[in-house]
Amino acid sequence: MRMQCAVASAVGLAVLATAPASGQLGLVSERQELEAGRQADAEIVRKHRISRDPYWNNLVRHLGRRLAAASERSELPWTFRVIDSDELNAFSVPGYVYVNTGLLEAARADQDAVAGVIAHEIAHTTGRHAAKQMEKGTIGALLVGLIGGRNRTVGTLANVAANLVMLGYSRDDENDADRRAVRCMLRAGYDPNGLVRFFEMLERRGDRGGGGLATYFRTHPPTGDRIKRVREIISQERGRPRDDSDRRARIRAGDRIEHPDPRREERSRQLPDPWDD
Repeated sequence: MRMQCAVASAVGLAVLATAPASGQLGLVSERQELEAGRQADAEIVRKHRISRDPYWNNLVRHLGRRLAAASERSELPWTFRVIDSDELNAFSVPGYVYVNTGLLEAARADQDAVAGVIAHEIAHTTGRHAAKQMEKGTIGALLVGLIGGRNRTVGTLANVAANLVMLGYSRDDENDADRRAVRCMLRAGYDPNGLVRFFEMLERRGDRGGGGLATYFRTHPPTGDRIKRVREIISQERGRPRDDSDRRARIRAGDRIEHPDPRREERSRQLPDPWDD
């Protein structure tokens, strides 16, 4: 056992020593990343109440699919879910994005604000931020595999992905997700200032939001500096030359969903059949 531990420690140190500056170690394949996301999703669905509201589900799915089509990983099998919760929160694991009804109610008719939130969560997958954290966990899983069995590795990755829901991503990952979200929104035809308006809304609510804001502030700190930085990103990205004409045409950038008042009777929340895809 002592020899196995020594070998495992040596392997872990060697992996860390060869880590690239980007932080991506290359230990987690795309297949493992998505499988971990699938397992984490099963746990999330088990623990949270999934909303069956037809309006919110169609809206989030429509925005999500358009934004995913404009992302750097448009080929992934994306899934978008609405969580029935008053907390103002959104989160993601690889290939899956979750938006709480409390956040949707707070954003109300600002479709670009909701798109900004979804684009930010998509960006965590396109930037492989969860995979980066999984790779750190993989070092531990590799040690476990050397000592006690390799079949625990995928479960370890799924646990890392699920824990990110509660712990959030690093500040660098959040900043990267903001930049990717702005770029994605521009490609999909949404106003990236919607993301700024969402952050400003959270700041205005502040402590008045009570426990409903606690989770989002913990995992997505919307500071004044962050709002300033996102505005700078928008200016930079809008000034870049683009060749997105084909992609924009495919996404139908001008299309919008009519946003009825959620307080109206249930039948007014039904979207036209063309959006129910």
